[in-house]
Amino acid sequence: MTTGNTWATAGLAFSRFRALDIVELANHVVGSFEALGHRVQGSHILSGNRAMVTTEQLELYLTIRDDVTLAALPAPSPAYLSVAIASKDDRRTSTFSRDSALARVLQKLYTELTPDFVKWIDTDVVLSAADFARATGLEPAVGKQPAKVRPRRVTCARTLPDIEETNDLLQQRITSQDPAIFDHAAAPDRLRKVFTENWVDPDVLASEAAAEKVARDKADIEHAAPLRLSAWMLSFAVALFALPLGVMLMVLNCAKGENLRLASQTAALTGTFIGFQTFGTTAHAMTALQGIIG
Repeated sequence: MTTGNTWATAGLAFSRFRALDIVELANHVVGSFEALGHRVQGSHILSGNRAMVTTEQLELYLTIRDDVTLAALPAPSPAYLSVAIASKDDRRTSTFSRDSALARVLQKLYTELTPDFVKWIDTDVVLSAADFARATGLEPAVGKQPAKVRPRRVTCARTLPDIEETNDLLQQRITSQDPAIFDHAAAPDRLRKVFTENWVDPDVLASEAAAEKVARDKADIEHAAPLRLSAWMLSFAVALFALPLGVMLMVLNCAKGENLRLASQTAALTGTFIGFQTFGTTAHAMTALQGIIG
């Protein structure tokens, strides 16, 4: 795993042994990322029980494990699918965007695998299949009853909270966007947006828009020697009549490259205003504008 970044973990637990296909699971994750608008850079099968899926902004690991002990369950889970995700650059991708992508992956894997329990993101909370389906707006699995949780007979130093009370509290925290789960900048409709079919990460849209702007700027830069020379000649010509504009064009030519289109437009506008100044059109226009404003 990439070091230095913050990882978020979750998982799917099964009450009976399940023969899980790591290749099929990785393909489900790829489809979930593409539905969110992420560009998947690679899907790598590291071993028979471990896979990695990477996008431009995220890195996700899938790990199939046996006999995993969870604090909220009375007995170890015979089959458990661990999901860990991290941002490649925490400064560019928010915690909410990372957790949103993980939530959609859990939703997709739940639909395909119908597990008995879902371990929520970065907590010891384990949701039953029915509770997770209600929280995410999915249809509960038909014909399959969730496994009954039977408390073990152990001596505890303190009384455990009531199951129904804990469930109601968890539902309330999910509905109200508790900052302990969903970060401090929570809003009432953010969880709903995570599970909207056409929802796209705003960070992805911003990065694509920035890439398109850079591509447009590079398309205007000239590479042929005659066109580059023409851009410099126009810049010198503009400097003869309007020194600040000419200097600005020369600086842009040195910094970003010769842009013949920009130089031509600047020369045309400079000539136009020089003509207006020669025939007194500018003075008449300013006088008329002053009369209108009063």
